[in-house]
Amino acid sequence: MVHLLKPLPALTALLLITAMAGGAPAQERRDIPALTVHGEPAQAGDAAGIADFIDDYRAAWGMQDTETLMALHTADTEWINAYARIFQGREPLGEFLETRLFPGFDASVSQGEADNMTVISTRHIGNDGAVVHLYTDSDRGAAANPGEPLRRVHFHLVLERAGAGWQIAHTVIMDART
Repeated sequence: MVHLLKPLPALTALLLITAMAGGAPAQERRDIPALTVHGEPAQAGDAAGIADFIDDYRAAWGMQDTETLMALHTADTEWINAYARIFQGREPLGEFLETRLFPGFDASVSQGEADNMTVISTRHIGNDGAVVHLYTDSDRGAAANPGEPLRRVHFHLVLERAGAGWQIAHTVIMDART
């Protein structure tokens, strides 16, 4: 029995080295993976429809157009910003954007964020849902890491089918900070 136990440390080390050599390595906060699409669109026009929806979202964000942004959200939307502030419902979210977030920064900040918004992944879920992960680099707020000129911000938009189009049912915003 003693002879069987002696190779275990070497075998364990070999397994650990093998596991670390393959697979997906952890990414650093500012590393951005290549675009991925998960699942299949339920309908022929879904991929193009989601891409058009994201273009509309970018345009409305860049213009600080709260009315259009709210039309892109469900009435019962839930929105969580990078500081864990939660807004439930289109009206409270619209009021926050209109009276606090957008007035707090020059319009060029929102436009710069919109110009830099890049989709990282889309995940099609069932017949009526999708999650879109995008990011942007921004100078909104003082959350940039030391030595980095811009704040990297990730958005997860949970979309649900709304008639022939899409609306945002849930948003989570995250910062890439040290």
